[in-house]
Amino acid sequence: MSTTVIVTPFGVAQQLAAACVLSNISGTIVPIGEFSGIVLADTDVKAGNEAAAAISKLAGKHEVLLLVRSEEQIDAGHYRHGSRESDVPAGLALKNLPDVLEGLLLETVAAEDVEGNIPTSSMTKLQASAATMSPGRAAMARTALLWIIAAVLAGLVTAFGIALALGGNTVAWVVAALGVIVLGFSLWRIWTALSKGAKR
Repeated sequence: MSTTVIVTPFGVAQQLAAACVLSNISGTIVPIGEFSGIVLADTDVKAGNEAAAAISKLAGKHEVLLLVRSEEQIDAGHYRHGSRESDVPAGLALKNLPDVLEGLLLETVAAEDVEGNIPTSSMTKLQASAATMSPGRAAMARTALLWIIAAVLAGLVTAFGIALALGGNTVAWVVAALGVIVLGFSLWRIWTALSKGAKR
């Protein structure tokens, strides 16, 4: 078994936690200077490499740094777009990053003791989805939800109006027609909101 730390360009620990939860990567998120890292304890080298590859896909054009300590050896490498780009001298990587990283690798510091840590197990997928939303996307989601509610209510009014109209109630046809208009408008607004969200 080994200790693995993946240092990422995510500046906010909660964002990395959300990305890991949505990617089914378990560990403890810790602030490492201006960066955020995830500590994978009691895992093997293969699992560490797979996690680094997955996180590097989420990091876009930025690199992530994988550090794996097994016995007395530390392996370090840069990952980008899902694959390992280069090996990195472990000493150089540790020298250029805060001391907490070395403590985590050597297990002289527990991830749970680092201020601002976030265990991925403490976040649900719903919370993770909300954390990854930009303010614009969150507003779009709220707007779409309101129009979905309006569409459901309009559908019920339409069905109720048609049921009464079939019984010979003339006013019910007007109610049904209004329900159809509101339903159509609501569906158009939902489609518009979702289309804008897809383009962002």
